[in-house]
Amino acid sequence: MSRTLTSLAALALATTPVAFAHGNGTHTAQAAQPAEVTTSDLGSGIYMLTGRGGNLGVLTGPDGTFVIDSQYAEMAPGLLNAISEVAGDADLRFLLNTHWHGDHVGGNAPMAGSGATIVAHDEVRARLTTDQELSLLGRDRSTPAAEEEAWPVISYATEMSLYLNGQTIRVHHLPDAHTDGDSAVYFEEANVLHTGDVMFNGSFPFVDISSGGSFQGYVDALQTLYDLTDEETRIIPGHGPEATREDIKALRDMLVDTMAAVQTEIDAGKSLEETLEARPLEPWVEDWASGFMTEEIFTSLVYTDLTSES
Repeated sequence: MSRTLTSLAALALATTPVAFAHGNGTHTAQAAQPAEVTTSDLGSGIYMLTGRGGNLGVLTGPDGTFVIDSQYAEMAPGLLNAISEVAGDADLRFLLNTHWHGDHVGGNAPMAGSGATIVAHDEVRARLTTDQELSLLGRDRSTPAAEEEAWPVISYATEMSLYLNGQTIRVHHLPDAHTDGDSAVYFEEANVLHTGDVMFNGSFPFVDISSGGSFQGYVDALQTLYDLTDEETRIIPGHGPEATREDIKALRDMLVDTMAAVQTEIDAGKSLEETLEARPLEPWVEDWASGFMTEEIFTSLVYTDLTSES
C-alpha cells in the first residue's frame, strides 16, 4: 500500500470542511473564490440556495426572512443579493446554523450585520466561541474561535419552534451524527425539510468524529429524518441536489452496509492499512465516492470510528 495513514490524514485535513477556518475571515485557498448562487423555489415562500459550501434554506414573507446556514464569508455578498431577490423588502430576521463547520457558518458575521439574529444548538455556540483542537486520522489542527459577531445569540438543547409566515418551523437536535451539534429544520405546513450535513445526497458523507460525530449516530439520525418525512417531502440536503425520502433511505442503507463491510475486516484482526489494501468498500465506490470523500478516506473514517467504539 503506497498511501500511508499519515498521507491520508494530510489529504483529509487539506480537503474537508473542518480544514477551513471560520468567522475570523481566514480561509484556505479552496474557500477563497465565491461561486454563482442558484435559487430553487420550493413553494410556500421557501427556497433552496446553492453556491460554495452547504446548501441554504430560506423562508420569506411578511413576518421577515429566516435563513438556514451561511456558507463562507466570501459567499455572503452573493447570498445576500439572492436572498434580497426573493425576499424583497422583508427584513432578514433569523439565521440558523445547522452545525459549526466553516462552510456553513463562515458568512455569519455579514448576515448578522444585515440584521439576522443567529440561532444554533448549544454545542454549536460552544464551538464557535472557543478555540477548537481537532484531530483527524492522526493529524491535529487548531481552529480559532469565530469573531463575536458570528456567535449564536440564541441556542437550544433538544428542540425549538419558530412561527413565521404561516409556517411552524420545528428545529430538531440530531445527536452524535455529523457532529455533536447537528440541527434538522422541518417546515410543517410546507412539508419541507433541511437536513444540514446529516445528508450528503448521493455521496459518502463526512462524519466528523473529532467534533463528536459517529457513524452509528449518523445512521440513527437518518432514520429520524426518514420518520419525519413522507413521499411528498421536499428535502434540502447539506450537500448535493434536492433530495427525496428515498434518497435518505438509500444513504442510510449504504452506511449500514459499508459499516458492516469494514467491521468484517476489523473482526478478522486487520489493521487500517490492511483494511485499505483489502478495499472492502469497492462495490460502493462508483455510486458514492465523490469529491474529497474518496474510498480511502471514507474507509479510514469508518475504521477509526468503529475501532474507537469497540
